[in-house]
Amino acid sequence: MPPLTFPRSRAAAAVAAVAIVAFAACESDTSSPTAAVQPNAASAHSHGAHGGPVVLTPDMLKAIAKVRAATKGFHDLAAAQNAGYNVQFPAGCAALPGSGAQGFHWINNDLVDGNVELLRPELVMYEPKPGGGRQLVGVDYVVPLSLSAEPPTLLGVPFAPLPELGVWALHIWAWRPNPSGMFAMWNPSVSCANQ
Repeated sequence: MPPLTFPRSRAAAAVAAVAIVAFAACESDTSSPTAAVQPNAASAHSHGAHGGPVVLTPDMLKAIAKVRAATKGFHDLAAAQNAGYNVQFPAGCAALPGSGAQGFHWINNDLVDGNVELLRPELVMYEPKPGGGRQLVGVDYVVPLSLSAEPPTLLGVPFAPLPELGVWALHIWAWRPNPSGMFAMWNPSVSCANQ
């Protein structure tokens, strides 16, 4: 499939905030920005791409821990780039005033197809740090709209359509707690202020 090329704009509907979400089933990792925030799985709620409440089940929490394990090497952007996440898509740091940000996205075009693989996200997302550098905050799964008439799902959560980018998309905020939910489009705890 040819590389995805889309306009810079990535506006999408904001998701209402409910509760700070992290995951109790994640492996203990003191270097993790989310290690200190791990509410009981029974109380953990999130929002799906369409804004509906999602209760994070023990199986979801285990799956998210696997995503963290699969992407922990990508805290180093150079390692992610060497693994094929070497195109910024869309260009720039994505933010929506009043809703938060997503940060910079790096896509691995070799993974963009009609398949959704939990441990092989199509994009990795980074928040700009003061003085340069990037902090890994989450992953993004995409399927081109042209390859799926219905929204794909991952962990039972439907993807949201992003017609301006030509994709279905779903985030997992595996490395930054998100008060709007684990799968929310925007994260008010992420900022583009240091770009």
